[in-house]
Amino acid sequence: MTSERVLIVEDETLTAATYGEYLSRAGGYRQVHLSPTLADAVRFLSTQRREHGSFGVDLVLLDMNLPDGHGLEVLRRMRSAGFTGAVLAMTAATDMETIRQAMALGVVQYLVKPFGYPEFAERLRSVRELSTGLSGTGSAGSQEEVDRAFRHHGTSGPSDLPKGLVEDTLSTVIAALRAAADHPGTGRSAGEVGGAVGTSRVTARRYLEHLYRQGLVERTARHGTPGRPENEYRWIGTSP
Repeated sequence: MTSERVLIVEDETLTAATYGEYLSRAGGYRQVHLSPTLADAVRFLSTQRREHGSFGVDLVLLDMNLPDGHGLEVLRRMRSAGFTGAVLAMTAATDMETIRQAMALGVVQYLVKPFGYPEFAERLRSVRELSTGLSGTGSAGSQEEVDRAFRHHGTSGPSDLPKGLVEDTLSTVIAALRAAADHPGTGRSAGEVGGAVGTSRVTARRYLEHLYRQGLVERTARHGTPGRPENEYRWIGTSP
């Protein structure tokens, strides 16, 4: 299988090295360049096009806050030059204007720092499914195929649950979150939700992360608790 060619745009040396390790661990990816600055990324991409006639990149791992500019400027220039590959934003930037611009420029996944390998691998899987679903030529044969492409892209449309999740448990998790939402400022951890619905913390977390990706829950770090850091989730959706 041909490896996906990856450009990493990240100014923090240790963080960039971690991404490289994650890519090796996931398999099927090959880092072709690391750009610590906007200028370096533009220089690399310009050289690629001049010498090879293309960017030679299938996937971009993109930080937003670079020492000499905004990461979206790299993407803006790539899109203007015809780049149609996938972009995974991995950044601490959470302002809505940046998120809206990222979506408009075709960022297909957006990971907020800090995160670990499981979250990274899950987003890579989603990006790969999108690339596979949109590969080839010709036309989509049905509305179902069109819906599948948009579903992988993260836009609205009929959605199937990820493998291993079931509707009944999902409804119970949503009910627990909606009940907590009656008390403003109160979020629930995966362990608390699992205890409420009768599942393990790990299982509850899978449902909560699915709802987070659907934009139906808000995820924030819970501070001031002993032991390892954990996230808490608040219901912000309107559908049951």
